Amino acid sequence: MANKAQESSQLEPAFPFLTVLVSGGHTMLLNSTSLTEHRTLAETQDIAIGDFLDKATRAILPPERLRPPFGKALEEFAFCSQIRKVDETMTENIDIEKGSEYPLSEEVIQPSEPDYSDYSPPSRRQDELESRSTQWGWSLTPPLAESKGGDKSSRRMVYSFAGLLTSIERLVKRPDPLFSLRERQDLAREVQRVAFQHLASRILLYLESSSTFTGDTVVVSGGVASNSFLRHVLRSTLDARGYQHIKLCFPPIELCTDNALMIAWAAIEMHRAGYTSSLDIGPIRKWSMDRKAADGGILGPAGWIKSNDNGEKN
Repeated sequence: MANKAQESSQLEPAFPFLTVLVSGGHTMLLNSTSLTEHRTLAETQDIAIGDFLDKATRAILPPERLRPPFGKALEEFAFCSQIRKVDETMTENIDIEKGSEYPLSEEVIQPSEPDYSDYSPPSRRQDELESRSTQWGWSLTPPLAESKGGDKSSRRMVYSFAGLLTSIERLVKRPDPLFSLRERQDLAREVQRVAFQHLASRILLYLESSSTFTGDTVVVSGGVASNSFLRHVLRSTLDARGYQHIKLCFPPIELCTDNALMIAWAAIEMHRAGYTSSLDIGPIRKWSMDRKAADGGILGPAGWIKSNDNGEKN
């Protein structure tokens, strides 16, 4: 499964495809039918997933492990770190980081290869909505897992991360001096599992309910797309639910957080399609991709100039 995710960066997707935009400011699922035609299928109703991961990182990681970018720090602490008890066999030559902030838990952290072996994708919709018990006595409830007042919240085409963040912050603030590095690592893993399965759930809901979507690709972009565990979760979940034919397309990891390159690439694509802009066009703080949105989507703002097939400006 990991190989499929890695190979996805070589794909050249053709319209139509699903777009998943995940960053510090966006969490969106769209049906993209052309360069300028996108329909919003789901978006966050509170905070973006990148913002959520940054705040969760600050709450979970010990101070000596906190360093930007925080999402990467959370991923490395969760899946690329081996936590061991201190013993007499350890020498000064071992590259370790001691949990000095937690003297009751004599543990050290050693770097390791990514390990996703304990992850099992949900094979049924019901499995997505269940909280997973842990050895520490706590569990995290998946976002929108409950139905209230007859409203099937679990099937609403929206994303939500604020409630999950509140649960995490309450958990780490509990008066427990034995909040060990190992428990923090398990929490870091569980946070990402629940959040990324929530992302996958709306993709699955759309694929299961749509009779008009003819594409076979999901394009995932934005800073959070650099998370290798997210790539693993999406691929594993699609396979487990019978969507092995759906391809996942990610940018190379090192380019997922390069905003300047993203803007430049978008400009190149628009120019190739015959679009330029007048010099008096101004910056826009918030800009929808959906043509049916109040601002008219990508081509909504004034200032676009479209050339015809002969290169003449309309």
